[in-house]
Amino acid sequence: MDSSLSILRLFSVLVVFMALVISMFARQVGAAAAQGAADAAAIAVTDLVPPDWDCTETDLPADATATAARVAVDRAAQLAAVQPTAVEVHADPTCSVIVSVRVSSHGWLSGGEALGVACRRPPSADGAALWAPVAPPC
Repeated sequence: MDSSLSILRLFSVLVVFMALVISMFARQVGAAAAQGAADAAAIAVTDLVPPDWDCTETDLPADATATAARVAVDRAAQLAAVQPTAVEVHADPTCSVIVSVRVSSHGWLSGGEALGVACRRPPSADGAALWAPVAPPC
């Protein structure tokens, strides 16, 4: 009887440990998916920016947020446990496009959220900030 109880205790400890490991793994996958989706969305938005962009949010293409959201959903759709919940597109005075993607991921114990932020300059904006030959990094 003693050995049965000790085996049951050991098994329950192992199950709890495995649940923790799998939940931590799901959170890390969510964070990596958020960053990958943000990078892909930032590239897609900067590809839409016209060559004469004046580095303001009002001059971004009208469908920039929709394009970023579509790319983020396409990128995260490969992982069934990760769902994008919010996408934001901003422009910065240094001619940078900043895209943030928030995702939700679900593990065995609980769900977690992760935020990925990507900054990218369109090729036409290189050197536009401060009229320098090389634009400062994002």
